[in-house]
Amino acid sequence: MTNNTTRTAPHLDHNGPMSAFAKQFRFTIANDKESRYRAYALRHKVFRQELNYDLGENTDIPFENDAHDKHAILCLLNHLPSGTDAGCLRVVLIPGSATPPLDTLPLESSCGYSLDHPRLHPDLFHRSTICEVSRLAVHPAFRRSKDCALGLNEHDIQQLSGHDVKPFSPLLGLSLFLAATAIVGLSERRHVFAMMEPRFSRLLKMSGLAFNKVGRVIDYCGPRAAYYIDQHQAERDMHDTLRPLYRHILTELRPQLDEAPARRLIATPSSHATDQSPISDRSGPG
Repeated sequence: MTNNTTRTAPHLDHNGPMSAFAKQFRFTIANDKESRYRAYALRHKVFRQELNYDLGENTDIPFENDAHDKHAILCLLNHLPSGTDAGCLRVVLIPGSATPPLDTLPLESSCGYSLDHPRLHPDLFHRSTICEVSRLAVHPAFRRSKDCALGLNEHDIQQLSGHDVKPFSPLLGLSLFLAATAIVGLSERRHVFAMMEPRFSRLLKMSGLAFNKVGRVIDYCGPRAAYYIDQHQAERDMHDTLRPLYRHILTELRPQLDEAPARRLIATPSSHATDQSPISDRSGPG
């Protein structure tokens, strides 16, 4: 659960760039098949077509998804004036009755051999308390920089130290991490893992999201390593400039995660009244 630090966060400055961002963009939990396939389509565009990453299970269709999406909360960032999906992310949860490969996080399955931290290994936490944040992407039309899926660079992050945050970079990329932080807290999965480039973890640290490196750097869609962050610590250490936007995103996402499809995904084994299946994509394209 999100901690009390968000309750004391100041509100958005109505004349500031973050307020302008909040008016033009909305975070939406993909609680139905149509919105989930919108997320898969954006992932296909960014990861496969633009960056040429070998991701997903069926490369013959214009949707990038895998088995873990069946137990993931998918989130879209929609640009309201144009109706365009400007960004996406997923938070992969582990269901209580999971069987292989869904009883592990995606990075355990694909990169588990690289995990070498003695205290911050997924196996050392209860499965119901861990999750993985992945598939964060910003639509190319909304990026100034083309060097990564989020278009963030050091100059963008440095803007946070002052008041010269030009709409809407770096807020697009950072807002996806803020949304992931909110989803993780509302899902009560405190222990968060992610695969990312070391340089990108340094950029996030500048914004107050200090991930701990828990694995060796390997070649996985480029040089990447596994990282860990405690969601409670992420909220406490968040850059003050980002707190009003985080509070806004948290307020926006909370009621959506209370809807039945998301609630079934979030529920832990002890809270299941009946054996309900997560959202299924079997009837979708492909």
